[in-house]
Amino acid sequence: MLRSVLFFVLVTAAATAADDPFIGKWKLSLAKSKLTGQTIDVQEVSPDHYRFQEDEHSDIIFADGLDHVTHFGDSMAITKKSADTWGITYKRGATVLMDTVWKISPDGKTLTYTATGKRPNGQHFKNQMSLRRTSGTSGIVGIWETTDVELSSPREILIAPYSAGGHFITFPGREESVRLKFDGKDYPDHGPTVPAGSTSSGHRIDEHTIETTEKVKGKIIETAKANVSADGATQTIVVTEPGDPTPVILVYEREQGMR
Repeated sequence: MLRSVLFFVLVTAAATAADDPFIGKWKLSLAKSKLTGQTIDVQEVSPDHYRFQEDEHSDIIFADGLDHVTHFGDSMAITKKSADTWGITYKRGATVLMDTVWKISPDGKTLTYTATGKRPNGQHFKNQMSLRRTSGTSGIVGIWETTDVELSSPREILIAPYSAGGHFITFPGREESVRLKFDGKDYPDHGPTVPAGSTSSGHRIDEHTIETTEKVKGKIIETAKANVSADGATQTIVVTEPGDPTPVILVYEREQGMR
């Protein structure tokens, strides 16, 4: 009887995976994605105190080279290398998440943002963004809009079946995971670089479409609507953040899994 029960469970799990187009391994296609159009507003609110505003979130950081806590509970340490070049180190506790260099072009119209570091899985990365000035006249103070993004190693997502139609989602590079049921309830995110109090919730709109909401300590950080194409080859995720009218569009291509 136990063997029969085990066989029934295995067959049911396999059928669920086969029927769910999200199950499998996915890799980000940077060429097909749209990561531009986002803005950051940097303003000096008092001598050497700067406000960084992205969507509805903002932090005021003193540029003294010391660690200052942000709204996510991480820290930023700003070092002014020159009037047009800053170094900013981001940490979670004592762990360095990334070192960044913000550099203004000689004509003052372009900001180049270079981020380097090591992911929790030991993989080194070097990512770069180019931003154009939309306000301000000199230095880093002003509003900047992303025009180009380069990633040294595109992201991957692993999605496996979990508990009655839910998903066990893993981001290997960040060693981040969440076991998510599509019942609208919040489920904890796990990983060495996940902000404390991070949760995910979601619901399935139809067989090929799922919407999820990410929160930190109960506050909505982003909403993502994911859709798998009819042929099962691509997954498109539209990410919106509160207070930001421009979504990020991530297109993933299937590497392994059911079709």
